[in-house]
Amino acid sequence: MAGCIPFRYLLGLGLAALLLVGCGGQVPSGFVRLENGRFHVDGKPFFPIAVNYVMHLQFNDSACWAAPFRNYEREDRFRYQTKDSTHRLIKAEFELIRKLGFNTVRITSLASDMKLQGDSLYPWLPAQYGWGKDSLYPLNGDRVEHYFDAVDDMVLLAEETGLKLIILVKLFPGEPSYLRQALKLVDRLRDRPGVLAYDFFNEPLYFDVHDRPKREVHELVKQWQKRFKAHGPNQLTTIGLVGVPEVFAWDPNVLAVDFVSFHPYEYEPNQVMSEIHWYGKHVDKPWIVGETSLPADNDSVPYAEQLSFAHRTLAQTVACGGQGYSWWQFKDVKWGRFHSDYMGVLSMAGETQVAPDLPMVHGTVKPVWQAFSTFDPTAPPGPCIVPDNYYNFSSLTGAKLTGKLLDRDRRPIEGGVIHGWNEHWTRSYYTKSKADGSFELFGDFRFHHWMASATRCSMVRGDCDPNAFYTGADSIPAYYLGELTLEDLHLGE
Repeated sequence: MAGCIPFRYLLGLGLAALLLVGCGGQVPSGFVRLENGRFHVDGKPFFPIAVNYVMHLQFNDSACWAAPFRNYEREDRFRYQTKDSTHRLIKAEFELIRKLGFNTVRITSLASDMKLQGDSLYPWLPAQYGWGKDSLYPLNGDRVEHYFDAVDDMVLLAEETGLKLIILVKLFPGEPSYLRQALKLVDRLRDRPGVLAYDFFNEPLYFDVHDRPKREVHELVKQWQKRFKAHGPNQLTTIGLVGVPEVFAWDPNVLAVDFVSFHPYEYEPNQVMSEIHWYGKHVDKPWIVGETSLPADNDSVPYAEQLSFAHRTLAQTVACGGQGYSWWQFKDVKWGRFHSDYMGVLSMAGETQVAPDLPMVHGTVKPVWQAFSTFDPTAPPGPCIVPDNYYNFSSLTGAKLTGKLLDRDRRPIEGGVIHGWNEHWTRSYYTKSKADGSFELFGDFRFHHWMASATRCSMVRGDCDPNAFYTGADSIPAYYLGELTLEDLHLGE
């Protein structure tokens, strides 16, 4: 029976998979797959509308279980101290998420907050004992099996609610303990169609401490992908990138994952709209918005402004070819900064009843939910908008770097990225090259350091003498970097 899965492999999958997996690589029922760059479930199109949901491990002297982030509760502690009661709360919150128009949840922290202790061969997971006392949970022996049970129970709750999951795991270059732990989890969940994808690495621009060449990144991710597919062949993979500035190392087009997730945020007007336009024009792999939000407390930022942002960026994602959209996050929190505290779909005030037989959900739904509940992925998309400030979304005029990006055949490179810093590397700005390869990078200080690259191309870098800036007809101090040649790296998957 050429092309069929060996019998010994089917035995390892279990009876359910044995009944569903056929010859020719057929994906079992219920799993999300990519067909021609688009998500499908059982042959029907699927557009992930996701919300990010922080989840921790809670335990007592005899058991452990997944629990909603304790900062989602008004008292900043767990409301319940047993697995069954906590599961009922998760069920209530998952049911509410589904009613608000979401079909997918990205789970963070539960499988991604691993730590290594000393020379230990296994990781430890920050967890909370009882009402929420901070502790560490060792992922070895019987305890790691209890942990897998906890994650499996959480996945089952999502499946019962009709939600798909993207699970953020922790992988890190040069740390095989994290990879071993993640693969054990994939083995445990390999038959779970509720798991849409595993997210390998969250925002390497911020959390990868090394200045890695693209070739090294490409080979590293290719090995991760190979290992994950051997353990969970029917689940997808992704990596969460900050956005355009990742092109210098974690270039989206050289990452051997099934799809790319981007995390754009609105630090400047129309920054997210500009970022999404760049993804649509210069990223060849399937991509989604994996995180975005606009904080709103209905005081300094009205809820109506948050709703408008969600409508605009969701429409832009579809128009520019994105295959999914994710909001950060489920509830407001108390982390101490406005930007992070008020991004939730729910505020921290009041309570919401989902069903008479389920616990009340702490928090009140904000109007932003309307953007997700009314979204129609089958509607004809509008135009992929190029904002007026696409090349200078900070609208600065203090100084600028100019030049042109070319390939080795002296053809202009459009969409290349130029990033400049101050003397102490504490502040920076970036821009993109135009169709003719030219660029103008504006800032409110005279740049000292710069880098330039483009997707699938090499990176060049250098310094400039802030005393060598000249003033042109526009009265803006400028430094000319000349024609910068980028080499094609020829990194195929």
